[in-house]
Amino acid sequence: MILKSSILERVFFESRIPQMIFEFNFKENVANDAFFRFIGYSKDEWDALTLEEISHPEDYQLDMQLYHEVFTGKRPSYQMEKRYFHKSGEIIWGSLNVTSIEDPFSPKKYFLAQIYDITEQKNLERVLTDNETKYRLLADNSSDIINLYLPDGRFLYTSPSITQILGYDTDELTGELPYSFIHQDDISYVRRKHMSILENRSPVLITYRFKHKNGSYIWVESSIRSIMDERTGEMTGLISISRDISSRLEKDKLLQKSEKLAVVGQLAAAVAHEIRNPLTSIKGFIQLFSQTKEYNDEYMKIVQAELNRVEEIISEFLAMARPKTEKKEVLNVDELIKQVITLLNAQAILVNKEINYVNEAAIPIVKGDSNKLKQVFYHIIQNGLDSLEEKGTVYVNMTSYNETLRIDFIDEGRGIPRERLNKLGEPFYSLKEKGTGFGLMASYQIIENHNGKINIDSTIGQGTTVSVTLPM
Repeated sequence: MILKSSILERVFFESRIPQMIFEFNFKENVANDAFFRFIGYSKDEWDALTLEEISHPEDYQLDMQLYHEVFTGKRPSYQMEKRYFHKSGEIIWGSLNVTSIEDPFSPKKYFLAQIYDITEQKNLERVLTDNETKYRLLADNSSDIINLYLPDGRFLYTSPSITQILGYDTDELTGELPYSFIHQDDISYVRRKHMSILENRSPVLITYRFKHKNGSYIWVESSIRSIMDERTGEMTGLISISRDISSRLEKDKLLQKSEKLAVVGQLAAAVAHEIRNPLTSIKGFIQLFSQTKEYNDEYMKIVQAELNRVEEIISEFLAMARPKTEKKEVLNVDELIKQVITLLNAQAILVNKEINYVNEAAIPIVKGDSNKLKQVFYHIIQNGLDSLEEKGTVYVNMTSYNETLRIDFIDEGRGIPRERLNKLGEPFYSLKEKGTGFGLMASYQIIENHNGKINIDSTIGQGTTVSVTLPM
């Protein structure tokens, strides 16, 4: 045969690629050790077998058809993926490449078959296909909308639930950018979240309005995460799970209304309780005047003081209940704090107290109502000064991080018991002897209206820290 050259023979038999050389009727054939390892049979066992016996019937027919075309000269070679029966009974896969070769020492026609073991690859493909089928089945039957996007946001796939929730066909959004369907007021917010996931690769949860096919807008909540290529580490796309939260938001509104009604009831009861005490005193003195028919200057002063007390309570209550018409403008919080400190500093110095202010915020700019924010800062600093027994310092430190401005108001006062912290901000709950609690309650409300938060931390005998955070 053609392997009369010792070099070619060595290359053939020592190759790690399963190979076989044979003539047309397979009567004369030779295979290397890699071939026997591939099919699991020894050379002696192979001599008693035929190619058809170790070949999958479906693939054997195609193999013979292509082989005949090479033999008749219709093609010089062929390649196919073929299944073989291993000695263990398992099906193994090979990428078969058959080429006709010539033997310069014989007129016979020979063929070289090389087989690349692709069993692992095909098994992986089967697993991936099975998983893809399961994932597609899950997506197609999910009540949530499952979307796939390119990194720039263009739709690649949309699950069938989009038809029921938003009215679109599954392929109607393919290739479109979502910004064309998002409410104008929500586009900048969604775009920031989109850029965040591209830069940080961290999942995000966003709430926005998406246009229904009928033109209305539906509130949607989407959990979005990146899809990464395990080999390159590059982002290949995005996947989101979205749901209609309109009914949930409606329930939240109803709950907020019921909570407001409850608060109104509590306020009314508290106001009635607070007013009843001075009214009782006033009623008693008037009855006394009526009986004695005499004017008493001391009694009249008490009556006047109680009437002033009633007036203060009603005024503070009306200030809380009055509809808020806050104006929102771009503000420099550094300037606002300095203005408040200027108002309070002179009075503080007179009683051996001081205010120490440090600004470490890069850009202390927020959008809000300057008067309302100054009201909050004034109230917190004044409370800090009042908490100081004799002399002492109220520290005001401003910092910024992650588009958030933080102002810490720190005093060295008496501190607040842990069990009383949770009640701060409630009407008529105050640490001051004649306080109504409306000041801190109003502060909470103002900061909440500015999309911020107030947090209070205190330790008895060491002092209190009031932290205000605002979006920059």
